[in-house]
Amino acid sequence: MRKSLVLKELRESAGVIAVAVLAAIYILADQTGVILLPLQSGVAAPYPFVDDSAFMLVLILLGGGLAVFLGFRQSARELGQASYHFLLHRPMRRRTIFGIKLSVGLTVLLAITGAVILLYAMWAATPGKHASPFFWSMTVWAWRMWIAFPLLYLGAFLSGIRPGRWFGSRLFPLVASGILVMSAAAVPWWWLSLTIVLVSSVVFVASILLNVETRDY
Repeated sequence: MRKSLVLKELRESAGVIAVAVLAAIYILADQTGVILLPLQSGVAAPYPFVDDSAFMLVLILLGGGLAVFLGFRQSARELGQASYHFLLHRPMRRRTIFGIKLSVGLTVLLAITGAVILLYAMWAATPGKHASPFFWSMTVWAWRMWIAFPLLYLGAFLSGIRPGRWFGSRLFPLVASGILVMSAAAVPWWWLSLTIVLVSSVVFVASILLNVETRDY
C-alpha cells in the first residue's frame, strides 16, 4: 500500500516535476554555454559559483518555485478535489499517509535542485571549461540554499491543509518559511544555517501532523 501511495503522489505531481526537470536542463545548458533554444547566448559562466548572481537567481527561482508549487499541489489541490475522503479511509494511520506524501515531495525537491548544483559543479571542476580556478568550497552557498528549500515546501504544504482565508492567516506558514529561508541563507556560519533549517523543519512537520490528526476531513 505504501508503494501505491508513492506512485500516486508521483503520478499526480508529474506535471510539476516535468516542468522543473525541463527548467533544470535549461539552467544547466545556459550556465555551461550549451545552446538549446535560439535565444540563448551560448556563453558559459566565466566564474562559476563566484559572484555568480545569475546562477544564484535561477537556483532560487527553480528551488523556490518547485517547493511552493509541489507543496500546494500535494495539499490544497487534494482538499479542493475532495480526494481526502477517499485517501484517509485507507487502512493506514493518517500520520503514515501524510508522512509518505511529505517524503515524496521532499525527495523530489532535493533530488532535482541537488542535481542542478552537483552537475554544474562537476562541469566547473572539469579542466578546460572556463578560465577561472575552481574549488569545491566555492559551492557552499549553493548547498546552504539547497538545504533551506525544504522549509518553503513544508510552509506551502502546511498552508495548503490549514483552514482559513487564503489572503489571511492561512498563508502565514508560507510567509514564515520564506523568512526562515532568507535567515538561513544570510547567516555567515553554516552550522547556524543548518540549525535553523533542522529546528524549523521539525516544527513544521509536527504542525502538519498535528493538523491532519485533529482536523475532520
